[in-house]
Amino acid sequence: MNTRTCPNCGTPCGPDDVFCENCGYDFITGSLPTDAPMPGAGPGLGAEAEEISLPAAPSVLDPEADAGTDVARLRLSITVDRAYFDEVVSDGEIDFPDPVPPETELELVGTELHIGRTSESRAIHPDIDVADLTGDQAVSSRHAVFRVADDGRCTIVDVGSTNGTFLDAIDSEAIEQGVPVEVKPGTPIYLGAWTRLTILD
Repeated sequence: MNTRTCPNCGTPCGPDDVFCENCGYDFITGSLPTDAPMPGAGPGLGAEAEEISLPAAPSVLDPEADAGTDVARLRLSITVDRAYFDEVVSDGEIDFPDPVPPETELELVGTELHIGRTSESRAIHPDIDVADLTGDQAVSSRHAVFRVADDGRCTIVDVGSTNGTFLDAIDSEAIEQGVPVEVKPGTPIYLGAWTRLTILD
């Protein structure tokens, strides 16, 4: 894969990266990160904000290994949403993926499942790597966390993402960072530039 070098710190970066993983330099605006956007301000494509610290999530377990035991499970659909992209991204700011990545269904096991994108330089390996699944580089490396109860109820917490996490409607307000919000099956979750997550029954 072709790489480029961050003009601010010299760190090698991928050709599709929106900002530098090391210093946060924004390749679109040519600026370094400033203060994080206010919740509800809408997803810009700037550098990542300072993230809220949460305990590290346990490794995702193999569902086959835990068959018959009472563990928290989460079935999830991850797809690309063109209507969301058209709503939140300005013309020319970032290109919609072509070809469009296929919808993916996952079954995960664990009480805390981290959503984000892999950053080798920062040793971040989320349980749900959105960039790998949809190619969405506007998702923060540490974006949000699903917390799953044994009875299947699920909450989501935005842990300090740059572009926010939105529930139910494309034009909704971003959820407040650090505050758990219950998510029922079938409720769409929007993040990044074009990603939609949905908890399945």
